[in-house]
Amino acid sequence: MNECGSKSCFTKKVFATVKREKMLSGGENVLVALSGGADSMALLNFFIINRGVLRINKILAAHINHGLRGEESERDEAFAAQQCRNLGIELFVHKANVAKEAKESREGIEEAGRRIRYSFLFAKAMEHDAYIATAHTLSDSVETVLLNEVRGCGLRGLSGIPPIRMIDKGDRSIRIIRPLIDCTRSDIEDFCFSNSILYMADSTNNDIEFSRNRIRSRVIPELKSVNPDVESAFLRLMRHAREDGNLLNSLAENKLDNAAKADQYGGYDAKELALLPSPLRKRAVSIAVSRVNKNISRRLTERQFFLLEEILANGGALTLGTEIEARVSQGRFSVNKRNIAKELNNISGDDAIIPLEVGISCIFYGRIYKPKLMTLDEFEKHKKIHKNLLKNSLNYDKITRSLFLRSRRPGDAFHPSGRGVKKTLKKLLGEEKIPAALRDTLPVVCDEQGIVLVGGFGCDERVKIDEHCRRVFVLEKV
Repeated sequence: MNECGSKSCFTKKVFATVKREKMLSGGENVLVALSGGADSMALLNFFIINRGVLRINKILAAHINHGLRGEESERDEAFAAQQCRNLGIELFVHKANVAKEAKESREGIEEAGRRIRYSFLFAKAMEHDAYIATAHTLSDSVETVLLNEVRGCGLRGLSGIPPIRMIDKGDRSIRIIRPLIDCTRSDIEDFCFSNSILYMADSTNNDIEFSRNRIRSRVIPELKSVNPDVESAFLRLMRHAREDGNLLNSLAENKLDNAAKADQYGGYDAKELALLPSPLRKRAVSIAVSRVNKNISRRLTERQFFLLEEILANGGALTLGTEIEARVSQGRFSVNKRNIAKELNNISGDDAIIPLEVGISCIFYGRIYKPKLMTLDEFEKHKKIHKNLLKNSLNYDKITRSLFLRSRRPGDAFHPSGRGVKKTLKKLLGEEKIPAALRDTLPVVCDEQGIVLVGGFGCDERVKIDEHCRRVFVLEKV
């Protein structure tokens, strides 16, 4: 495999990226995510050609067959296997039925595919003590920035795909490197042509049903008509955004450290954080979460930031998934892991379960819920103003142990208060003509004995509110 001239544009760019970002220091094992397309085949061959210069210890490859394209998926798997045999590279293959798993886990196809893909890559990387190398390109990064812009984003969204990412898995960190992140698709195709590198084309790349493909086929050509070197322009934009973002993160971390409580209880001065300018405040809060769980910090939504800033100002607590809780109490902001293993032992099933605690907000299917307790007199007063309050309330005195929030499950049934009959949720939701797409988003509240409340439909007969009730539990939608 000889390159044309001294060094191709592709090779110069990749070497520059590896050096600038300090991706490799020598002696590493590298696991290449190999789809069989031009990008990943170029990356694999680059490493083979330059293994000595880069002082790579071992090159490995991993291919995930998502099972989404029928014979084409099988073709790509066979191609990747044959190429690795020809090149003397050990290949790990994982077959998945992404469509089936997405349906079972109630995820989108892309979301489920990404989860399955990275789960396999993480497992193999840890098994072989390797860095993961993915073939994301400058073209991919430009498309990502454009998608982020139309959805609404800040500096992080304008920064594009990061050249390096560290992912925490238990007590270990996995390093993901993207050596091709400054290369365009034209650079890659030229490199493949010059070195007679074969690759497979993914037919779904032409399907404009996908937003990214519409960006690629319609928006990018229009932008190139304005500026033929548009990708280089975006590269400058992304670097500036990344630099500015890094500076703001550094300033925010300093402010967070200054707000740290010096006593044995830890946490941060909530008032001090609340007074920070919004760009620093959001980053400081995000960094506080990342110190407990980096993966959750990266996935914080605008809604969660809103709630976190609200508890900074007014006190309260917020669950961030099932593992993390942020709380402001006595002027102290703290983020802690939740120890819920014992509580979850009382609930069977594979659905996500959210423990409910009075005063602690949680997010369920994008909606924010805040459990509250009222006296019966308070409840009666509020009921006159809020007509649907009864449909989201129950007699807290009759609860057995803890309350949990989850989605509906096959076979779920309960006795709607006042109806005198037991009904399956499937039948009840059908009678009420609730769209199928929305049924999983209805909050189902359970205690140790079973369902006590279905949000919007009322409580179970077992926990109905009567004249003897002292405490009324309300699942309030914020």
